[in-house]
Amino acid sequence: MASARNMVIAGDLTGCRVFRMSASLAYISGTMKKAEDVFLTAETVSRCELMTEDLIRSGNSLLLTGALDPGLLRNLRLHATQAAQKKGIYTLAVKLEDGRRCLMEIDEKIYAAILRRTGTAP
Repeated sequence: MASARNMVIAGDLTGCRVFRMSASLAYISGTMKKAEDVFLTAETVSRCELMTEDLIRSGNSLLLTGALDPGLLRNLRLHATQAAQKKGIYTLAVKLEDGRRCLMEIDEKIYAAILRRTGTAP
């Protein structure tokens, strides 16, 4: 069975890992960028979008607009399929309060923790 990479795959914190501390707290480890850890809470996340194949194809995602090159969008469309979500692999776009954007591939436990803590609906 396939597993999620649990890392930021594009954006300002590319290459950083995403961890879950408890059932309701997830964070991005800043060690790859020599930065502070970013806890994914309602205070630090301004917007959160679950990437689906239809959303990417239509280009209606406000978080992806101008953030990714077209070559990466083609690969992203393969990751954001219904089949991947059924396996528990989610592609999530997050805009932080400080203006940074992150596109991350996470498993369903981290996805649930982010949704619980930020209070956002998918």
